[in-house]
Amino acid sequence: ISRLTLEQIGHHEVIWVADGELALQRGLAESFDLILLDEMMPKMNGVEVCGAYKNSGRQRAPVIFLSANPQSHRVVEMAPVAIGYIAKPFDPMSLCQQIDAILAGANRPNARKGA
Repeated sequence: ISRLTLEQIGHHEVIWVADGELALQRGLAESFDLILLDEMMPKMNGVEVCGAYKNSGRQRAPVIFLSANPQSHRVVEMAPVAIGYIAKPFDPMSLCQQIDAILAGANRPNARKGA
């Protein structure tokens, strides 16, 4: 649903991968405007991918984290890497608006993270 929402409503080009290892490989090898990472992914979770992406020194795209438990310790762990998070479940129809709000907030000094 999220992919269709981003493509059909937001008119974004979406590259979807099946697991965290592929997400990291693609994130490092290609140029993206934004990376959305789920906390729960096979092979590497979102926090591991975020950390490896940041530690690579090649981080270019802002990262937004998706989490079913925004109060979890994992969200705290990703805070230095991601520009914000979107709590799941979310309304697919408002997903693009939530992403835009996080991106706008990240471009303001001292902006608060989250959606």
